[in-house]
Amino acid sequence: QANVDELRQDLAEVEQFHKSATRPKVQELLSKKVDQLRRDILSLEKAAQGAKATSSRTSNGAGAGDNTQIYQENITNYAWDQSDKFLKLYLTLGNLSVVSESDILADFTNRSVTVKVQFPKKTCPLHIARLCEDIVPSDCYCKKKSEYVLVMLKKAKVGKTWLTVTEREKKAKEKYRPNLDANEDPSAGITKMLKNMYDEGDDEMKRSISKLGISHR
Repeated sequence: QANVDELRQDLAEVEQFHKSATRPKVQELLSKKVDQLRRDILSLEKAAQGAKATSSRTSNGAGAGDNTQIYQENITNYAWDQSDKFLKLYLTLGNLSVVSESDILADFTNRSVTVKVQFPKKTCPLHIARLCEDIVPSDCYCKKKSEYVLVMLKKAKVGKTWLTVTEREKKAKEKYRPNLDANEDPSAGITKMLKNMYDEGDDEMKRSISKLGISHR
């Protein structure tokens, strides 16, 4: 546990350096270090959970013929909402009646969240490596409800509206945002965006844009 705590402290410090770095090569180097520390933390946590599960089976008198295995089922879908102070994630999971508050593990940094829900025979993890905005790790928490697990992420900037949950989703939206300069006709920016969507879209998208009379050239 001490090693995990130390790694978490290292991760928080490196993320602060990454946030303040301005040189591209330095940012890239720190980004790799952040990813490495996250992998190390998850690896240690997984090893600790495995040891705990083995110890539990032994204490319950499980013999050599016990083939019970704990498998992993990643959480990839969730609902979300927000208030002025919090971004809220709703993790809908079945059979939560067999899960206690102590079976829900969470780790927060200023831009990431990892939640693990431990069932008797499976582990359900959610990992978001890069949130679209900063959070306050010490004020984030999870709460078990009857049909879902509520993840409360405290916004670093109170009152700021999050357009997405992840940084990847935010960048994807910004990619199609019209880039207008002061002397450009607003309709020209929209036309550029539609052309970009046409070039990267599927057949159905191309047909829809063609109906608007927008040329892809």
